Amino acid sequence: MAHLLPFTPDHFSTLSGWFGSDADVVQWGGPFVHFPLSGEQMTAMLDEGRSDPPARLCWMAQDDGQLVGHVQIAFDWRNGNATLGRVAIAPDARGRGLAAPMLRLALASAFAFDAVERLELNVYAWNRPAIRSYERLGFVTEGIRLSSVRVGDARWDTAIMRMLRSEWTDGTPA
Repeated sequence: MAHLLPFTPDHFSTLSGWFGSDADVVQWGGPFVHFPLSGEQMTAMLDEGRSDPPARLCWMAQDDGQLVGHVQIAFDWRNGNATLGRVAIAPDARGRGLAAPMLRLALASAFAFDAVERLELNVYAWNRPAIRSYERLGFVTEGIRLSSVRVGDARWDTAIMRMLRSEWTDGTPA
């Protein structure tokens, strides 16, 4: 069974090794990260977790002693919102059903904060496997931002998905 470990600088080389192009990094982290994923970029993510309350929490998922995934939650404390993001499964661990257990742990961590009423995420609309995974967890698509990100010469659409606290019960979707 997968469990989450706090993301640390010891994990930087593992995580950065999962991405081979700018498109891979943008698919994972959005338009404000770039290839190669550097220690400086990852340190900035960790720095956001040093505030009280944290602006971001980052984890690595471990299964059977192997690092198999990464996930982050960013917080908007003023509005009671959290954003699930930067979700990745290690290339050699894909297809083993590890995403859902990892994501359930991250969702439970977000909703463990009483202030969090809404959890949302952005996913590129062409990424149907990820969208299906999020739907199985209970996320609902609220809309699509057309042509929202430029990656090389391409424009990608972004789906916006959400889950409210009332839709999350005891670690499983309501």
